[in-house]
Amino acid sequence: MAKEPTNTWPGEPPSSLYFSLIQVCFTHLKALEAARGGESVRQDLPYPAQPPKYLRCYRCLLETKELGCLLGSDICLVPAGSSCLTLHIKNSSGADILVSDCRRKEQMHDCAHTRTSPVFGYWIFSQCCFLDFCNNPENRVLGLP
Repeated sequence: MAKEPTNTWPGEPPSSLYFSLIQVCFTHLKALEAARGGESVRQDLPYPAQPPKYLRCYRCLLETKELGCLLGSDICLVPAGSSCLTLHIKNSSGADILVSDCRRKEQMHDCAHTRTSPVFGYWIFSQCCFLDFCNNPENRVLGLP
């Protein structure tokens, strides 16, 4: 009469298999530790996140601080390495009109640049930022001259 094994697969694996797997794991951890110059291997650190492929920006074609976005509230996407943009259109009486959009790498030559407007008495200040939705009204940091 054939004797049945005490531990059968797929239920509970044989204890010798457990022991072998644990031994392989410890051997592998010791090898990693030795390769790092004796420092312990941290298991609680996640793998580094993949850099995002796109930057998400707030888009508004006409906005005032008092009334918020009046025309075209939306989201735009640009490739990583690009920026979000806020244009401040001002005059000497204190009017401040904002335009928010995405700006590709090739267009970033005028970030943090002040220039006169085609409309007499107004000037345009460009402000770029580089994090998701950093040009959103709640996230803007206004360091204006």
